Amino acid sequence: MPGTLSVLLVGAGGAWGRPLLEQFIKQKSSFKRVAVLARDQNHAEKFSDAKAQGVEIVLGSFLDSAPYKGFDVVMSLVGNPLLRLQPAMIQAASAAGVTHFYPGEWNSDIDQPEIANMRYFRDKQATRAQCHATAQENPNFKYTIFITGIFTEWTLMFGWDHEKKSAVVFGDSSKRIGSTSIPDIARYTVDSLLIPFKADGGAFPNRRTIRAQGGSKPYGELVADLEEARGMKYSVEYRDRAEALKLQEQARQQGDEAGEMFWSIRTLPASGYGVADGVEEGKLDNDLFDFTPETQKETFERFWSGQK
Repeated sequence: MPGTLSVLLVGAGGAWGRPLLEQFIKQKSSFKRVAVLARDQNHAEKFSDAKAQGVEIVLGSFLDSAPYKGFDVVMSLVGNPLLRLQPAMIQAASAAGVTHFYPGEWNSDIDQPEIANMRYFRDKQATRAQCHATAQENPNFKYTIFITGIFTEWTLMFGWDHEKKSAVVFGDSSKRIGSTSIPDIARYTVDSLLIPFKADGGAFPNRRTIRAQGGSKPYGELVADLEEARGMKYSVEYRDRAEALKLQEQARQQGDEAGEMFWSIRTLPASGYGVADGVEEGKLDNDLFDFTPETQKETFERFWSGQK
């Protein structure tokens, strides 16, 4: 028997959107409708394979209400350049009758005061504020904040040269880093729609926060996992995070937003705050789901298989 929810994915063609779309296709029978939003017919061609597997293609702008009509749930999977437009997306979706919104989160716990004002998360904080404001105006509107830690496949990316087997890291090798593999995050996300919505309560009666994480360990141990998975040693230089923050400020003064974002995120992985359970260590919601996620080491072994 098919499910009752109609789900629309915005930004489904990106590096995160595509794996999530693939998971929705695997579980499509659990939903009434699964659709992706494409801005025009040319863009829609990117999803021809998904269409052949029963996924609907909706044409239009995510800033207009029309494409959202008839959908219960909207998930925003847009990349960093478009995150600033999410508040307008939320308003359009709510006006169209959408009752459940997933903003572009799937990262570290940005409620931690140490990173709450981090430039990389500025637009996500604005989006959270818009979700809260929309829920206050529209009691039927609810939203899910999904916190997973960093994508494991991307943890050792910025500042890393995997050909030269070297890296420059801003932070401390002893600081904890939390992460989850992309396939597991996709499965957590789809499965979350199939469990009862339990609001956080208190000041946020329409918000549900889910924290699911594949694992966490000191950054230096994660590096050791990579070395073991690849069968080779890396030369890793650790520097003070203040150096990256100085470069971030220089980029801001030069009007280089991409550079500003780049240097901002460089300060996170080895800071100790790149985790899903940062406010209360160990408090996770993995037990809401009926599968065991990959460990960080297992993800590296899979990801680097055949690439040694």
